[in-house]
This record gives sequence, C-alpha cells and structure tokens, in this order.
Amino acid sequence: MKRKEIYKCNVCGKVIEILNPASPETICCGQPMQLMNPQTSDWKKEKHVPKITIEGNKVTVDIGISMGTPHPMTNEHWIMWIEIICKDGCYERRFLNPGDQPKATFIVANPEGLISREYCNIHGLWKSEK
Repeated sequence: MKRKEIYKCNVCGKVIEILNPASPETICCGQPMQLMNPQTSDWKKEKHVPKITIEGNKVTVDIGISMGTPHPMTNEHWIMWIEIICKDGCYERRFLNPGDQPKATFIVANPEGLISREYCNIHGLWKSEK
C-alpha cells in the first residue's frame, strides 16, 4: 500500500485515498477494497484521459472538452473529481457534480512534471502526465 493510491469498495462503492499507508489491507463491507490502477488511454466512445493545458502557472485539466467529446456529466455517469500532483509536492483536487463541465483549473508555482488524475463513477481512475 502506498500514499495517494485509490481504493474502491465493490459492495457499497466507497472510494478512498491512502494518506498514511499503515495497514496491509483496506477493508470495507467485510471485504478487501480494490486498488484502482489508473488507466492511461481511452477505450470507449467517452473520453476519460485527462488533458492538461498549461498557460504560465495556470493549469487546466479537461476530460474530452478539448477533443470535442466532453465526458458525460449526468446523475448516472460523471467525473467525481479531477486532481493534479506536481513534481514539487503540490497536490490539489476539485470535486465535480452532475451538470458541471468535466474541467478544473489550478494555479501552481511550478507546472513542470505534472500528473493529473480523474475519477469516473463508472469507469474508475484515469491519469495523464505533462
């Protein structure tokens, strides 16, 4: 178990992030939670891979908008959150709701070596690097 890993309960749907890896196993609803390994390439008609755009110290991450096919943002299927992880240790997350645009903007001190992750309530964890 490592810091910043994402786990999901396959019974109730709870999603957690590891901040302090201590226990050898994370349990929910009486069962081990599933490690969500981030996917890095789209495989269905919906877009999932975060697209990172950098303008100075402003970082915008969108899911499909810049490619002309925004990810759905309905009550049944939406991007729950978008985050960035900077090389220098910054870490920011924006939570989204159905009806929002699948997009988030961040201001960072140093935009080099960025990683972005997003979590789709149906298709799980996705990642890209810049």
